[in-house]
Amino acid sequence: MGEADNKNYKALSKFFPISEIISPQLDYKNTSPESILENLSELVNSDDFIFTGQSLGGWYADKLSIKYSRPCILTNPCYFPHRLDIIINSGIPCEFTEEYGRLSEHEKNMSAYVLCSNADTVIPENYSDCTRLAYYVKTVNGGHSSIENLSEELEELFGKING
Repeated sequence: MGEADNKNYKALSKFFPISEIISPQLDYKNTSPESILENLSELVNSDDFIFTGQSLGGWYADKLSIKYSRPCILTNPCYFPHRLDIIINSGIPCEFTEEYGRLSEHEKNMSAYVLCSNADTVIPENYSDCTRLAYYVKTVNGGHSSIENLSEELEELFGKING
């Protein structure tokens, strides 16, 4: 739920200097999606960004990728948060859930690289959304927040993006 010191951050810190990783704390329960997007946009300070995000953070990374025409790497992205019981019942205000619904629809992001777990019980039918909305999708072993060999998987995707 928006932790700055998350699994993607830890995995990225294995092959990027910490000074090059921006991983802000996000308050999904008290901040509207549009406000979070505005706050995240203020952190974009170059044309050399690759956005990353896991689950609901993937929703934000995808939106920023589209806005700035930059690549993104998403791990088990939550493309439709307004449809998930875990989000609806999380304490996020109804108006935020409705806002997610209004902002969620889009065409395929040709700059999105996705890792989609084969044992995701939080978003069990996520693969079809991922293949419909992302340029590149790879099925990986693991659960929603426990992708096996995450550092290696991310490094491989960075190679594809920069290769």
